[in-house]
Order: sequence, then structure tokens, then C-alpha cells
Amino acid sequence: VHDNPAGLGLYRRFEAMTSLEVNIDKTWQTGTGNNATYTTFRLPQASVVFSLPTPTLGNEGIQFHNLMLSYRRLNSFNRSYLAKGIKGVSLGALVDSPTIPWNIPFCTDLLNRTNQMKLRESGYVDEFAFDWSMNISNQWYVGVGLGVQSYLLNSSGDYYETFDSINVAGDYYDIENETGLILKGLSCNFSLGIIYRPTKWLRLGLSMHTPSFGVLRTYTSGTFSARTDSVCFSYAPNLTSVDRSFRLPWRTSASVACQCGAYGMLAFQYDFAHGNHRDDVHTLKAGLEVIPVMGLYINAGYAYESTFKKTYAPAVMDPTFDRQDTYSICPKWSQYASVAVGYRGNYFMVQAAYQFRWQNNLLYAHEWAEPYDMTTNTHRIVITLGWHQY
Repeated sequence: VHDNPAGLGLYRRFEAMTSLEVNIDKTWQTGTGNNATYTTFRLPQASVVFSLPTPTLGNEGIQFHNLMLSYRRLNSFNRSYLAKGIKGVSLGALVDSPTIPWNIPFCTDLLNRTNQMKLRESGYVDEFAFDWSMNISNQWYVGVGLGVQSYLLNSSGDYYETFDSINVAGDYYDIENETGLILKGLSCNFSLGIIYRPTKWLRLGLSMHTPSFGVLRTYTSGTFSARTDSVCFSYAPNLTSVDRSFRLPWRTSASVACQCGAYGMLAFQYDFAHGNHRDDVHTLKAGLEVIPVMGLYINAGYAYESTFKKTYAPAVMDPTFDRQDTYSICPKWSQYASVAVGYRGNYFMVQAAYQFRWQNNLLYAHEWAEPYDMTTNTHRIVITLGWHQY
């Protein structure tokens, strides 16, 4: 239903369900032993479906009107990074450049000897949705949806550089940038979908999601410090907040599913996301369901998602330096694989699912820095419980 609201038209009875999840993220730097693990527990979804049959003669006409109220966690930002590098353009050189109106005479355009980045993020994108769909002659299914999204990102970063004897006095020299960033916002979008069932074994689907329009509030804080044995300079700006309007991209999808009676189903889906100021994102999904005995369901799935930044350009520092969070993360690609087993009885249902995500990112400490090559493996275990009308 999240991908195509017309899928709600397949329901034929009242149903309520919720899920519990444990999420384990492990991130490491390619070619090193640096790694960080982040474990979270959460409720990723809860929903209730009202299925309203309509009086008809046979299979002609509108068979059902279905309504769905749901909460869905669309994305989570819980992750940690620990990365180290040898040499690279100094953050001090960037701060001392003409684009930043500061005068720090000992910040010269030299290569730092070593650098280290620690980054921790937490937060989510939640959606509260209302969907409606109808079943026409058990052959056409049409649905529409309204979604309201809530955003929260809490990020803290610590970037550190060290040098050896770079001035006449032979002092030791280091730079540290400690930052905090909080993003909060709301947005809304609409969805429209259709499923056509020309035969009992084939389903064809199309759907469209409008861009999400919203407002994002940004809170930042930070401390930049540069030290030698004899000189210490630091700058700690006040906490700032800025309101910005934003728009997430259009998203369309096409799907085909082949049903083998009561024994199972094979499905494929292609998603396309297009937006301004970003590259198009292509997602391929494949899913399989097998029913060895009535009531027992075994599922498997795979998905590949391309990046929305094919040119891995880091974020550009604000010339006023109001934004101390100089780092940026550029995702390269993501892959997902999952397996699940479930049981559906006369009144209750339960499912246990496992998903593995493999994601590659480039982490930039600042816009002139050499990126750290990072890989994240995510293990998700989801238990879903539900009750439906007999």
C-alpha cells in the first residue's frame, strides 16, 4: 500500500497490525580496522484497515470500499562513523581562504599529517497516512492516499587534525572542529495508483507519488579551535535556527506479479524518483512468496537502489560560517535482501522477517578533504503481529 495505494483494494476484511524491530548498523572504513556499531529498537509500522463490502450481483461493479489509517517509519538515521586519514588539505586552509572572512595567520595551505572523523547520527522520517481504495469487478483496483511526513535528524561530529613542527618555533599544531546539527520539519504528499488483473494469475500495477512539500527548521552549533604550543584561538558561534522550504522528488513505479493459484506469487517492481538539484534514483525490486501449506507463508526479496548523487561533490561551506557542520555524506548505492516466514490463522497472524542492507558511502570531513570510503551493513529483525476479522 505504501508503494501503490491500489493494493489496499485487495483486502476483504477488517485487519489491524503492528510491528516491532531491532536494527543493528555496523559501519567500517575500507582498508582499515575502524568500525562503529549502533543498535536501536523501534516500532516501524502500525495500521488498521476497514473493509466495506457493497451489495452487488455477482462479480460486476464495485465489490469493496477500503480505508486504511497507518503509521510508517520511512527512514532511520541511526548510525555511527569512525574514520582516519593520512595527509590531505587542512580544514584550516579552507577557513583561511578568501571565501571565509577570518584572519588566522597560522592556518596555512599545508597538508595535515593525520586526521580523524567521528560522527554520530540519530533520527527518522515518519509518515502518517490515510489511504482509500476500491475493488471493481475483482479486476480493477484504484486507490489514492494522503501522507504527512515528520522529519528529525540529530547529528554530532568531531573532526581532528594534527601536524608536526610547521612553524619557525617548531610548535606542534592541531585543529579541531566540534559540531552539532538538528533538523526538524513537516511535509505532505499525495499518491495515486491502479492495479489491473486481466487474468487470475497476472497483476499489473502503476502508481505515482507527488513531491513532498514542507518546511525544515535547522539548528546548528559548533566550536572551531586551532592550537599550537604557544597560541590558542577558538570560535564558538551561538546556536542558530533557520527556516527553509523544501520539496522532495516525484516518484513513480510500475509492477508485475504472477500468482500461481494458492501456492505462491512472484513479483517485480521498478521505481523512478526525479527531483530538482539531484540525480534520478532507480530502484529495482523482486519478491517471492511460497505457500507450502494453507496458512504458512515463506517470503524472500531483493532490491537495488542507485545513488541520487552520481558526482560525489561534498557540501560547500557557508561563507558566513554560520553552519559549522562542514561534513557531508554522499551515498553511492544500496542493496537489500530479506527472508520471512509467517502464519495466518482464522483471527490472528504473525510473521518473523530478517533484512540485510549493504550500503556504500563517501564521508567528507569538509569540502576540500579527501573522502573516507565507508561501508555500512544493517541487520533488521522484524516481528509483526495482527488480528483480522474471520
